Amino acid sequence: MQALKKRFEIQLQPLYSKEEINIMFSMIIEFILKKKYDKSSDVNLKPDEIGLFESYMQKLMRQIPIQYILGEAYFYRLIFKVNENVLIPRSETEELVQLVIKHSKNKAFKILDIGTGSGCISIALKKNLPQAKITAIDISEDALEIAKQNALFNDVAIDFFKDDALNLNPSNYSVYDVIVSNPPYISKKEIYTMDKQVTDHEPHLALFVDDDFPLLFYDKISDFAITNLRIEGFLFFEINQALAEKTQQLLLNKGFKVEILKDINANDRMMVAQLLG
Repeated sequence: MQALKKRFEIQLQPLYSKEEINIMFSMIIEFILKKKYDKSSDVNLKPDEIGLFESYMQKLMRQIPIQYILGEAYFYRLIFKVNENVLIPRSETEELVQLVIKHSKNKAFKILDIGTGSGCISIALKKNLPQAKITAIDISEDALEIAKQNALFNDVAIDFFKDDALNLNPSNYSVYDVIVSNPPYISKKEIYTMDKQVTDHEPHLALFVDDDFPLLFYDKISDFAITNLRIEGFLFFEINQALAEKTQQLLLNKGFKVEILKDINANDRMMVAQLLG
């Protein structure tokens, strides 16, 4: 095992930090062995397991994200199936989920998740808010297939539908107590400043928005919320920190009471908007 790890480090050092390499090595070994990796013990892999290890290492050398290689990601203490059709769930989005849970605890709320992707937000909410009735939508059929698998795997009941967040027909939907969304919010001009693991492998449909109106999804979703959110209901967004004030002003102009919240890294990452009567 030590020899294997040394080779792993040598191959990946040009691309990843030492901390990333250590984490990925443990993730791969635990995935192959299907048990916790004890660094103090020297475990010998079987020939077929070494072959699997080598194939994973080769993919990492091509900068394919480890979550896509293993086909799974952890989010809010749950395991989610992921592939190139859905974004890899991130810790910042866990904070958004925590906000909604804190607001909605012990209440039989009707919640709508717009742009569900892997289903990580809606499924984590349902796990922690069993009384809630949750609906989740996405424009991608491939993403919805993954989300449905994740709901089944995590043993929750969620209503999934295909729809376009930019063209929602209010009459097709109920009135909700909470609407939550982590929409595309990165301008296409930012592609060249981003990690190639993200830009080369994660779905651009879920990440990027045209440069001329980067707040397009916030504009359309908040318009929908005016008709389909109950009075004094709440809209929860993950936001682009560089556009936090502009996003806030957009919603203020529509009559919402708006608060910007920072994530654990002190970035303006979340927004809570209440629909006033």
